Amino acid sequence: MITIKQIAELAGTSRGTVDRVLNRRGNVSPDIEKLVLKIAKEHNYRSNPFAKALAKRGAKYTIGIIINSIGNMFFDDVIVGINETVEKYKEYGLEVLIREIKGYDENEQLEALVELSAHNLSALVITPIDHPLIEKKLAALSPLPIVALNSDIHFDRKLAFIGCDYYNSGGLSGDIAELMLPNGGDISIITGSFHMLGHNERIRGFKDALKNKGNIRIVSTDANDDDNEISYSATAAVLERYNPDLLYFCAAGTEGGVRAVKDSSSSARVIVVDDIKPMRDYLADGSINAIITQQPYCQGELTIETLYQYFVYGYSPDQVNCYTENQVRLRHSK
Repeated sequence: MITIKQIAELAGTSRGTVDRVLNRRGNVSPDIEKLVLKIAKEHNYRSNPFAKALAKRGAKYTIGIIINSIGNMFFDDVIVGINETVEKYKEYGLEVLIREIKGYDENEQLEALVELSAHNLSALVITPIDHPLIEKKLAALSPLPIVALNSDIHFDRKLAFIGCDYYNSGGLSGDIAELMLPNGGDISIITGSFHMLGHNERIRGFKDALKNKGNIRIVSTDANDDDNEISYSATAAVLERYNPDLLYFCAAGTEGGVRAVKDSSSSARVIVVDDIKPMRDYLADGSINAIITQQPYCQGELTIETLYQYFVYGYSPDQVNCYTENQVRLRHSK
């Protein structure tokens, strides 16, 4: 493992300066600080864990989390990933305040932001609604470190976005749809909300993958607010009006949507993006044809890992977009 002395030699500075940077004691030029942190990260520098624990004794890092998880089973594993990783680093003073909300009401999310920002937060994690009110509030919280979790927003001062590459997810779904419809056909899209950037990016990727396929037509796009009952009604209406050959559920509410398909006489093929137990069961019995997974546990885990690295070692992600891997699950996938 690289030492402080070796980092100092590579950076062309003193050991005292390196120690000052690594322990965030200030009074170092921005260029030297950036160089030292870059070298330390490239060489996977870690100080003695016992010494670090002593140095940080009494430190407290409170992470406020706003997550659109009520009624959305996908986020169960995200929250498990968050809590288990916080437990892993609790000796460093990490703790979370989680505020769960349902759906995509920007005013409710704004209320949650106001509520949590009243606490002495060290960082904010949010599944942001892509709305000017939310963007304005996030800007007002600067320089508080902000992580967009699972869905992104047009806000360039965040520490990181952690989630799947939505455009790529949509493209993969489009490729699968093409394979499922070799002779062409009609497709209906059921999204969660038109106010979520990630959902819209999935639709864009899906459409781009199929844009030169003249015999494949996207006949409708409807929103279900990630709610199973709304999804059931919206899907039933789509099936009755359009009788599509394929349904693409590019957000949550999949359980209600698939129930609507099963309750109808439709033989539509189905692609979903929620790798949750009901969908795995439906995949096994042939009710749906493919799941594009987005690794929910990993999203929660990576969020806390990123903030731990930032708080304790002063490391920021190499890239703002920290993507989890999009994977295709078929009936016989293991």
